[in-house]
Amino acid sequence: MLFDLHPKQNREELFGRDYEIEYVINQILSGNWVIIGGQREIGKTSLMKVVINELRKKYGFKGIYVSLRGVRSLNSLLNLIILELNKSKTQINLRVSINFVVGSAGIELKRNAKAANSLIELFNSIQEEFVIGIDEVQEISKASRQFLDVLGNVFSTNPKVKFIFTGSYVGVTKTLINPSASSPLHGRPPALLNLKPFNEELSKGFLRKGMEELNVRFDKENEVVKKLDGIVGWLTLFGNFYAIRRMDFKEALNLTLEEGKKIMIEEFNHFLESKTNKQLYLIVMETLKFVNRWKDIKRGVEIKMGKVDDKELSLALDALINSNFVTKGERGEYTITDPILKEIDFEKLSSRNAFI
Repeated sequence: MLFDLHPKQNREELFGRDYEIEYVINQILSGNWVIIGGQREIGKTSLMKVVINELRKKYGFKGIYVSLRGVRSLNSLLNLIILELNKSKTQINLRVSINFVVGSAGIELKRNAKAANSLIELFNSIQEEFVIGIDEVQEISKASRQFLDVLGNVFSTNPKVKFIFTGSYVGVTKTLINPSASSPLHGRPPALLNLKPFNEELSKGFLRKGMEELNVRFDKENEVVKKLDGIVGWLTLFGNFYAIRRMDFKEALNLTLEEGKKIMIEEFNHFLESKTNKQLYLIVMETLKFVNRWKDIKRGVEIKMGKVDDKELSLALDALINSNFVTKGERGEYTITDPILKEIDFEKLSSRNAFI
């Protein structure tokens, strides 16, 4: 069902992404790893899960999915991987002995085993075609060097293991896409697929098909798309409110905007956790709602904050771009990516110290 709020699992549930599904599958079958990029609520997790299931059903792969949201260490990643392997309904033949004990309940980590060595042993022990989906890979930034060492070892040692990542273009993700000469993955970067919002025609088609599935008559696609653009997460949320919970049109659209703002405020809060000058980012975002040229952005920010160093402003804009909150056009114009973000009063949030 298109308006189900959970990430999609099966191909028939994923609207308008046939090309992207085939692209990722073909890359994996060709031996490449893949990074799925794109802004929030664009469907990265759904695409990953659908591809994993397609590889299982049609090509005999086994596989697992893990989300790194909130994961900061290699130990936490290792525990997640072990948990998912033990939960897997498919029997997996693992030849582990050094850092693990194999029992009736699955595999257990031996006491004092090192996380990096254990991950390498675990991944390299897999003897079958296996795909591992790692969602929000940028979250493990504090252990990025160790993680890259593990990935480099696996890529060189066990071609049966394939990885699909999702993530913003920061930290580990950035290093995966553009590995330096000293990186363990130098010369073998994953293929990159950037998911784009639906165009107007696809957005309207998505709404029509979702309504048809639920036998709901609907003729206000233009109004919805004008407010929510082609962001499939927001279109799905609106469809759920309107067609499943049977709210009236105005209430469903307004509630989509309000709930969307809560989600994006939380996301922006998460982004700001590692930033020292939170106020600058908030004022930049508020300014971008009115102007889009660098010099105008600088003028607008300085009206609110006083003198701002050129380099500091440029770094802030780059960070917002890399985290998919802002895009930079071919002519140098900066644009907020998500229509919901444009609804947020960043200046008000700043004055209340909402993110401090």
